[in-house]
Amino acid sequence: MSMAMKKEIPGNASLPTSLLHEYSLHRAVVAAFDQYDGAIKSDVRVPRLSDIVHDTDDEFWEQNLHKFPPSYRTRNTMVRMERILPLPKVVRKALIAHFYPQDTAPLDSATLSNILNAAPNKHCLVRTYLGRKNGGFTRQTFSLRNFPLYLEPMQHLGLDVMGLAASMGKAFAIMHWGAGVNGDDVEFVLGTSAVKGQGDEAFGFQHRAVGFYLLDFGQCDLVDLSDDVDVVYQAFKGAMVTGDNQLFIPHFEKSREMFAAFREGYIGAGQTILEEKKLEKKFNVEDFMREYEEYAEDFL
Repeated sequence: MSMAMKKEIPGNASLPTSLLHEYSLHRAVVAAFDQYDGAIKSDVRVPRLSDIVHDTDDEFWEQNLHKFPPSYRTRNTMVRMERILPLPKVVRKALIAHFYPQDTAPLDSATLSNILNAAPNKHCLVRTYLGRKNGGFTRQTFSLRNFPLYLEPMQHLGLDVMGLAASMGKAFAIMHWGAGVNGDDVEFVLGTSAVKGQGDEAFGFQHRAVGFYLLDFGQCDLVDLSDDVDVVYQAFKGAMVTGDNQLFIPHFEKSREMFAAFREGYIGAGQTILEEKKLEKKFNVEDFMREYEEYAEDFL
């Protein structure tokens, strides 16, 4: 498994959005997916966590601090986790050819090569913005890093947007009812992971599979399912309309069919979890989704 490291932003350790807070919520989401996704089959992956290193872990820092780039040689909390690998070069090339603005001049091979080989553009994960029909690109700001792929281009490219919507709904249900995490400002991206080759070949970067990933729990909060129903519902629906969530979640009115797929995925997964937790008499996920639609209508 390829590893990624995420260090605390200096001065952030005492804030509610500290890396320690994010690590604890990320761990809760991983545990919920481990417990419930076998039955739910969301087709969404959450990066695995390895461990957390604290600024007081003298042995680690004495052995490793000199290996970091000079500007990162400070002792800060650091989380080590599974790295989501970028999309393959052939996909990155297609994204450039399809979306790089060509209104002033056609895209020539030298420009394509320069964009493709720029270091930031090699870290290409695609954000699946089902909640917004389209967005513009300029030559000056064009980047493949955290590439925003909007609904209409996804449809033109033949992506299974209904399947993505259903998977997203299931993932939100697992976060809410499985982990008790509100899902505030999380991200859904397309990336790749290394997979085992045929025969006795080891895992390696030459064998890659595209996957749908859920990540970034730094703005999330825990929700206590022992609280009153109205308090729990408000915490979940409030988070669903804030941050970038409305870029990801299909619009309940503008994309009715797609929202129906999201809703169906959410309700089915939520019912499965609540029944297993024996909370199906306290909470009703169909009622919750009706409340979310009413709330979103007023809020948005």
